[in-house]
Amino acid sequence: MAGEDRRRPGLVLTATDVELFRWLWMVRVLTLRQLQRVGYYQPDTGKLSSLHNVRKRLQRLWNHGYLSGDRLLETRERIYFLAAQALPALREHCSIPQRRLYQPRGSGTWRQVQHSLMVSECAVRVMEALRHSHLELLNLGPLHMAFYHTHAVAGTASKKHVERFVSQEDLVVPSQAAPIRIRPDLVFALAKSQHDQPLARLYFLEADRGFESAREIAAKLLAYHHYASALDPHDSTRYRWQRYGAVRDFRILLVTTERQRARSLTRSLRDKPGYELTAVASLDAVKEENPVFDPIWTNVAGRGRALAKKAQLS
Repeated sequence: MAGEDRRRPGLVLTATDVELFRWLWMVRVLTLRQLQRVGYYQPDTGKLSSLHNVRKRLQRLWNHGYLSGDRLLETRERIYFLAAQALPALREHCSIPQRRLYQPRGSGTWRQVQHSLMVSECAVRVMEALRHSHLELLNLGPLHMAFYHTHAVAGTASKKHVERFVSQEDLVVPSQAAPIRIRPDLVFALAKSQHDQPLARLYFLEADRGFESAREIAAKLLAYHHYASALDPHDSTRYRWQRYGAVRDFRILLVTTERQRARSLTRSLRDKPGYELTAVASLDAVKEENPVFDPIWTNVAGRGRALAKKAQLS
């Protein structure tokens, strides 16, 4: 990525560096190879910069306090997340009012890290699928980011540190004893590149690593079922989910660890409220196929569908 260098004491930050910081804020944690795919793609050749060069640059950012990380216990692969020195760059170049960063610590958090890496892989695959296509990712409100993960930003209006989740909603439903919580693992929207086209479609991605029962997942889908018709409490002419931007509707993407798990959940959930908005795919399918233009998503009718049709060549 070309662009003017942005200077910090002891290191010259490039536009690529800032883009990596933005991605790490959006999805929390990325592996070395995921960062290579995100920031070091050469559009003129269609190739990636060498892992050696990527690793060398990331090490410099690490040494200057911009990145931190660890190694996966199973594969010893390096994973990266943001460190404190990246906060000023995020505030200055991405307008993110962040005060505290996601940094997993201890063996008890490794399941959570694996879940986050699953979400990160889905985001990277969607980004890769859109290269050279007629679709693009819509920058979502309120922070004008292409992806939101289940992270929080600081409440700047408060004197003390208060965090609010960007993508969290608590719905009061008369039939429910307590508010229903909507907290997707990833939020993004696909829009046509031409600005005079119809509104974008919003997607809420739920990553399933096999630790939740079908009953627990059904409860999440029920929340989305109510969310679909929930009006904005401050503007009764629009729905609550339209706060993300110019979107016409939304769908739920349920990504599971294995194809057999995807088939099992499809059978268990197909009659549940909210499943009419849901499409299911395995992580293997997301990795191996084009997750936007290939029919890898099983819908309520049991058919494989793509998120979008490929543009017809003139």
